[in-house]
Amino acid sequence: MNKFTLLCASTALMMPAMAFAQSTGSQEVEEEAIVVSGSRLSNGVGGVVVPDVPKTRSILTQEIISRQTAGQSILQTINLIPGVNYTNTDPYGSSGGNLRIRGFPGNRIALLWDGLPLNDTGNYAIFGNQQMDPEVIDQVSVNLGTTDVDSPTPSAAGGVVSYRSLLPTEEFGAELTGSVGDFNYFRTSGIINTGNFGPFDTRAWFQASDQEYDKFRGPGKLHKTQFNARIYQPLGSNGDFFSIAGHFNRNRNNSYNSGTAADYAANRNFDNIDTCVRAGPIAGVADNDGAGTATNNSTPASCTNYYNLRVNPSNTGNIRGSLRVTLADGLILTADPGYQRTLANGGGTSTFAENSSQLRGTSTASGVDLNGDGDTLDTVRVYQPSNTRTNRYTFLTSLIWEATDQHRFRLAYTYDRGEHRQTGEFGRVWMNGDPISVFGGKYNEQARIVSADGKTLQNRDRFSVAQLQQISGEYFGKFLEDKLTVTAGVRAPFFRRELNQNCYTVILTGNPLCTSEVIPSSRIIAPGTPRPTGGFAANALFAPFERTVKYDPILPSAGISFDISPAASVYASYGKNFSSPSTDNLYRSVDLDVTPEKTQNYELGLRYRSPKLQAQVAGYWVNYQDRIVSAADVDQTSPTFNQTLDRNVGDARAYGFDAQASYRPIPELLLYAYGSYIDSKLKEDILGTAVATAAANSPCPAGTPVGQICSIVAVNTKGAEFVETPKLSFGGRAQADIGPVSIGAQFKWVSKRYTTDDNGRAYQAGSTAGTIPILDERGRTPSYTTVDLDGQIDLGDLGFALDRTRLRFSVINVFDKFYFGNISTQTNGVAATRFAVGSPRTFQATLAIGF
Repeated sequence: MNKFTLLCASTALMMPAMAFAQSTGSQEVEEEAIVVSGSRLSNGVGGVVVPDVPKTRSILTQEIISRQTAGQSILQTINLIPGVNYTNTDPYGSSGGNLRIRGFPGNRIALLWDGLPLNDTGNYAIFGNQQMDPEVIDQVSVNLGTTDVDSPTPSAAGGVVSYRSLLPTEEFGAELTGSVGDFNYFRTSGIINTGNFGPFDTRAWFQASDQEYDKFRGPGKLHKTQFNARIYQPLGSNGDFFSIAGHFNRNRNNSYNSGTAADYAANRNFDNIDTCVRAGPIAGVADNDGAGTATNNSTPASCTNYYNLRVNPSNTGNIRGSLRVTLADGLILTADPGYQRTLANGGGTSTFAENSSQLRGTSTASGVDLNGDGDTLDTVRVYQPSNTRTNRYTFLTSLIWEATDQHRFRLAYTYDRGEHRQTGEFGRVWMNGDPISVFGGKYNEQARIVSADGKTLQNRDRFSVAQLQQISGEYFGKFLEDKLTVTAGVRAPFFRRELNQNCYTVILTGNPLCTSEVIPSSRIIAPGTPRPTGGFAANALFAPFERTVKYDPILPSAGISFDISPAASVYASYGKNFSSPSTDNLYRSVDLDVTPEKTQNYELGLRYRSPKLQAQVAGYWVNYQDRIVSAADVDQTSPTFNQTLDRNVGDARAYGFDAQASYRPIPELLLYAYGSYIDSKLKEDILGTAVATAAANSPCPAGTPVGQICSIVAVNTKGAEFVETPKLSFGGRAQADIGPVSIGAQFKWVSKRYTTDDNGRAYQAGSTAGTIPILDERGRTPSYTTVDLDGQIDLGDLGFALDRTRLRFSVINVFDKFYFGNISTQTNGVAATRFAVGSPRTFQATLAIGF
């Protein structure tokens, strides 16, 4: 084992209570209870840990994290855990990706940093490109399908991913790394450990990194700058401590343009265009900037998908505290406060008519001259971001009573408040199509567009509060000479969303209309108004509104494990979880009512732990109730009839197994293998709409106007499998350590994945069945295998440099496999499904110098 690995292992040994769980309270309860059977406590094999807890959890430590591509998202690394499928959008992680665990999408999985939640407070999205640098992550753990009793989340129906920052070392040290790679990749990172200093043996580390590279497909760059720090203060000699950690991440990314399967079949490098052709305006002429129909204009495609208008800027900052205090013999208090601030948008562009009612507002003016040609006749291209600012305040605390060495009780409280300000200030663009500011008109007066009556032009304006208060209790006990472990717990979340819609809402679409113009009362529909015969007019609106929704389920959990031998144990667990509706769809209607999705997760597993072998196999069964999907509102009396919204569509179930084993037969060789199988089934059809068209097979009566809704039809989803979920996946890693040289190889095989909720049944039955290139006859993506290589030379051992100097190499996707990664799934429209493709073969080299 090289020196760097030894350093990481020794760091983990310094603080055993920091090793396996999420919050400080969960760490304390689980770790101290596990230490009772200390002969089986180990630090894993080859960076893979199977912790001895009565639930299915897998852990990867810095030993294996450090062998992945430098700067990579930690979510890409957990692809080495069974049941997990993360599809990265680019080879170095700055574009994010999509996570699924046991069929659950990322917005049903809680993502925690040092115990604090990182999911978006509005829609629970996970942003893989905004996570802490891998150099300063001590470990990442994954709860497959279950939560901890104090998990601070209203969205974890599918499990928890939690990573922990490194503990500062007691001795001074520093490391500087530099990386180069394909696509003009360049990254630098530096970390300083202060060692113990001051009269109380305080210690800390500080780290910073900067990386930039070109997109591998299409024009544009990705740039990320990050700062991290942690200060640790022991309080006495009994394990009490206080710690503060901070994180700041700045991304300025050009986005990848997803395409249909047909797009990629025609051009494997399909992406955004590199120019935006815009001619200068002409006074007195109705210029149409982007429509391609007037004398002075450009073609639509030349700017709509222009790469510098498809951007994803983000600024994210977090600060997190952790406290453990012994109040009395056997009585421990833990506290975890935190604060997060985020500013981000997803870019975008549109055209705007200078004489529109939104630009006129309450003024009698004819409009606003946006392009400076002296008239208000034109339609002008603008930048259209939807800016989100989040201020989030979190506090977790636990009171733990150790009644005896074998019995512990915990009472926990969670407070998590996310204040979510979402605005859409349109911004002006330069003549070449570039936005004047990536945040539109929010902070830049030159970019800001103001209506004739002095109001900022926006496409969205709302303020939301997502507040969770949770009380939970837990018992952790050991019996039969510590061979039998029992846990029982319950959490009672009290979650509410406060919605403040400052714009009008277009009833037929659910989209906001932000305007200062005076709206006739005849267009305003009061909440609860029945849908009239023939439907609402296209311009009917809900007035700005305030609304609060509340959810308060009771969620029990339990687990039991029994030691068959000093190394082997069996376990079983049960957990009830829930996921509340997201903010976005609740804003589409004053009347929308969605029940939280609930799951019941059952597990049975076998675990083996020794210094040479860590292995685990688990079978599971999950029942879904009130499953939430995006589907049509089928209530023909509802104002949102036919809108695609988050809806409860019935029940579902899934069962399967996950298995993994990490084995070191000799000190020089590591072997790791993992695999997963899932069988999933939807129990109900999803309801959709039939719309009259000119097609001969239209289901609407003859004479129905084109586009008018005439009937409701069921999308045949009953019995279908979950979309974007591989039925089978497996992989492995082999690593040889020979003196100062270490070589590793890893692979993953992923089976076919469905792209639509109906599993392509409509596609298979239609006249176009089997005609879309690349996809199979059910619209499934092909299976794929990726192979990665990595190597490391310890130059310090060879006497060429400082003792912690290493040269690392990595190659991802060695055989340059073309495959689909993220899937923007549809209800039943295979042809409309859009994809992001996986990274091509990519080479990277890293030099690390440290002491």
